Amino acid sequence: MSSDAANDATAAPAVTPEVERSVDRSAEGFRADQGAPLADLGPRVASALVLIPAALAAAIAGGPWLAGAAGAAVVVMSYEWARMTAPSALTRVGAPIFLGAFGAVIAASWNQPSWAEAWLLVWAGAAALLAPGGSARLNAFLGAYYIGAPPAAFVWLRGHEATGLMIVLTLFIVIWCVDMAAYFSGRLIGGPKFAPLISPQKTWAGVLGGLAAGTAAGLACGAAWGGPPVAWAMAGLGLAILGLLGDLVESALKRRFGVKDASRIIPGHGGMLDRLDGLIMATLGTGVAVAVAPEVLTLLSGRGPLGG
Repeated sequence: MSSDAANDATAAPAVTPEVERSVDRSAEGFRADQGAPLADLGPRVASALVLIPAALAAAIAGGPWLAGAAGAAVVVMSYEWARMTAPSALTRVGAPIFLGAFGAVIAASWNQPSWAEAWLLVWAGAAALLAPGGSARLNAFLGAYYIGAPPAAFVWLRGHEATGLMIVLTLFIVIWCVDMAAYFSGRLIGGPKFAPLISPQKTWAGVLGGLAAGTAAGLACGAAWGGPPVAWAMAGLGLAILGLLGDLVESALKRRFGVKDASRIIPGHGGMLDRLDGLIMATLGTGVAVAVAPEVLTLLSGRGPLGG
């Protein structure tokens, strides 16, 4: 075989009957969604009735309970990332990503963010070295951070003694409101597409509905926690933007790797990465904001210069 032929074979792998059936099922699902905008509402509601109380209980309990819940999510997300990006080396890539992410969560639960960063870096490098090669190495390295940094940041944020519970409950409330509003306004109103090349089903109506819901949720959180309304409205809007961006990033990743869902572990949602995409980006943004400007917590809690 000539080198050109070998390159062509590497660049464009044969489409197997299994892949063709998967594409057909995805197309059928898309057409079903188009014909019945709320066709998947039942499974979504059923999943939410299980996941939301569990997430709230872990967040309120904090400590080892939250670390355990985050660790459980890491197990699933590590598998999903390896399945999505390197299915031929599932264990070889997924295992170091899991070890790095899980260790980072544990270090964060001990309030050792520097150790979490160092541990994650080591195992991200290991995942890259063990990946099949080429772009798979970069995918594995970045995947370790995509899987490990958000849950570690979430646990670290919850550990803030005075404001930790306020932070994580706000993240949950705002992102859940954004997700629900974007889903209903996008499906029921429809209209012009927002990013058709990345996610054909996302509409401007869904985006604007999500932004409005996030801002309103921020105001509601401010009323509950006692902070200045303007600051909380801005926080809600910022989290909504991050949440919608996370959704778009996950859609771009799935399109890049040619999968419809990260997995099918959660009825109506797909995989854990599909369910947590908005929370992933919002948590990262919040973690950076708190690390760089911790005084923002003083402001939002009502003890800053705008809070009286």
